[in-house]
Amino acid sequence: MVRAVFFDVGGTLIHTDPRTWLPRVLERFSETADWHRLPQAAREAYAFYEAHHMAARDREAAIALWREFDRRLLAGLGVLDPERIADWLVENWRDPDLWPKTPGTPEVLAELRRRGLRLAAVSNWDVLLPEILEAMGLAGFFERIYASALLGVQKPDPAIYQRALAEFELRPGEVLFVGDRPDADYEAPKKLGMRALLVRPEEGIVPVLKAL
Repeated sequence: MVRAVFFDVGGTLIHTDPRTWLPRVLERFSETADWHRLPQAAREAYAFYEAHHMAARDREAAIALWREFDRRLLAGLGVLDPERIADWLVENWRDPDLWPKTPGTPEVLAELRRRGLRLAAVSNWDVLLPEILEAMGLAGFFERIYASALLGVQKPDPAIYQRALAEFELRPGEVLFVGDRPDADYEAPKKLGMRALLVRPEEGIVPVLKAL
């Protein structure tokens, strides 16, 4: 019997495609982007973030990391003044419009809580994750929020899942892990005996209700 659901965040609860939030920002600055360059620009920006997020253990380091992520993404898209827009983005990082929810996210989380399930967020993220979820109005759904930078270990290392299981005092078979990455959100938790479900950002976490 499933007693808890653990969620990845990026690509699961929050859209990671810049097209879901960046066009409004560019319009604000009367800037344009070459969207044909998006696959490479996004791939390189996210690779930079993933390579450095574990060192972002305080707010100053995390904000600097996000600024450089934004600058690289914008430059990769051919934006004329990436520095100015990157500065604005980090000044406004608490704006929930910059972290668009995937479809059905608050409604599904509320329904899971109504059913008596315990919820956690388990994500490869910097120290700002709890505050970002708070700005989005989602933090209150979670009993615990696990950010890899704060734990010193990241998915798919088994230690991050085992830490959450131990603190929830649950057996692996009592937990459903939900995420968008096959290695970190499906294969790794399955190896530990957890149930796992892969979702896509465009469909959100609505399939979770059918999986329980």
